[in-house]
Amino acid sequence: MRAEGRVRLVIFRVGMTLGELCPDNSAPLPFFCYSRSMILALCLWLLAAASELLLYKVLPTDKSRVVWAVATGVLLLVSGTWLVFLHWQIWLAVWFLSLYKLLSLARAAVNRLPRRELQRMSVRAFAWLLLAQVIVMGLGWLMVHQRATAVYIFDLLVATQVLAALVVLRVTVNTWRHTQPGDLQTSLTDKELPTVSVLIPARNETDALQRCLETLIASDYPKLEIIVLDDCSVNRRTPEIIRGFAQDGVRFIQGGEPNEVNWLAKNHAYARLSEEASGKILLFCGVDVEFSPHSVRCLVELMHKRGKDMVSVMPLRAQKVWSEGSLLQPMRYFWEICLPRRFFKRPPVLSTVWAIRTEALERAGGFDAVARSVTPEAHFARQSVIGDKYSFIRSNLEFGVYSTKLASEQYETTIRTRYPQLHRRLELVAVTTVLELFFLIGPFLGLLLLWALPHQLLLGSIWLICVVALEATYYQVAVKTKLDNPAFAWLLFPAAVLTDLVMLHVSFWKYEFGRVDWKGRNVCVPVMRVEPHLPKLQ
Repeated sequence: MRAEGRVRLVIFRVGMTLGELCPDNSAPLPFFCYSRSMILALCLWLLAAASELLLYKVLPTDKSRVVWAVATGVLLLVSGTWLVFLHWQIWLAVWFLSLYKLLSLARAAVNRLPRRELQRMSVRAFAWLLLAQVIVMGLGWLMVHQRATAVYIFDLLVATQVLAALVVLRVTVNTWRHTQPGDLQTSLTDKELPTVSVLIPARNETDALQRCLETLIASDYPKLEIIVLDDCSVNRRTPEIIRGFAQDGVRFIQGGEPNEVNWLAKNHAYARLSEEASGKILLFCGVDVEFSPHSVRCLVELMHKRGKDMVSVMPLRAQKVWSEGSLLQPMRYFWEICLPRRFFKRPPVLSTVWAIRTEALERAGGFDAVARSVTPEAHFARQSVIGDKYSFIRSNLEFGVYSTKLASEQYETTIRTRYPQLHRRLELVAVTTVLELFFLIGPFLGLLLLWALPHQLLLGSIWLICVVALEATYYQVAVKTKLDNPAFAWLLFPAAVLTDLVMLHVSFWKYEFGRVDWKGRNVCVPVMRVEPHLPKLQ
């Protein structure tokens, strides 16, 4: 009892010392100084953190790993919930971040990755999430116990919201202006034009492949080579479609099953196609793309005039395709256009249509350098942008590149690409979620709760500016690319952001705990380096 009394006396004196720094002369941590429940809950929370870190360092290979992870998760959840009930203003955000720590514990319990890889990812996620919890805990403490400081913090947060919204709008306008194709008049004669190889990997395709090939053979480009690889299709329709265009000069290549540990199947198909191609420019596209007769010539002319080694094209939506997936595709374009990517040497790029000179592809290491990458074109774009040899172009009616991707295909693409875009890092999923909710949803939520806040006119004006800037940005992306109806685009941005967050977590869950199927193949093995297992005996 004497020891406990001394501890409480020391805590009380520390609290009183800190209390003298408060403007209102109130004790900053009354719940900590006087509540035995708070001390016990905080000790349990720290014990859970220590147990979590020790688990990642030891990472047993037997069943004790699962028991340890479950016990730590229960302790973390109980202590965090207890702290929220005792003082929710400080601990609610900490508890929210604890949910991602629970996911990290679940990943360690499942143990699908190589041991060292799992340890490295888990310890890194633990460190960043713990740092984030300490930061939000400190902000919560200041907001509750430092009234004058709380006002400054709140004003600063609101100012960052409006600043971020205006920056996003400015970046979008600049990117939109710089990505227009410009003058597409012919400057090269037919003799001066370089040879172009259009390379299409196909697997279990039907009508979309046929429409794509029909638009390509109608091209007015005189030096065009079209090669389609049948990537071990299960149906008979795919090879029949390809062979049906043999008289039009379309070459058929039969693909083979790649080593799933070392190669992503699509990248293996790209590598095989590039080996078979003879063109000086390689144009890669999916089967869900349609071209105008002059599209290829416009693309080559643009590369020649700007002196570029690589070009990626953002297509328009084909008019005959109903925009049922208008919440997925616009957000994919949003992240490519609306962020200051060139500042970080990570230019916008899409896998729909992209062209690269053969020698530039070889200098960048070819597809061997990106064998397991979900977005190999991003690697080549980063290599090309270093010497200002890359351009991102948005299609228009004159350029004539259209996407016919359906909603189901957009869903599969989002699941396949969203989590790898964050480098397969759980802590980045948490940070992205917090930032999207604060910067993209926060202004809308602030307007809804404005009636309960002081300075309603000032805050309402600021948040209204944020909402208008964000809606204008989304309108620029979704309507100008014909992805959304102009009459409804203004209403869809909050729903699109929330859908993007849901898809991000679904992508994370499928990669970490399930499987991500692409054209009938599980891409988790090459992308996540998941250790493959033999199927169970019946």
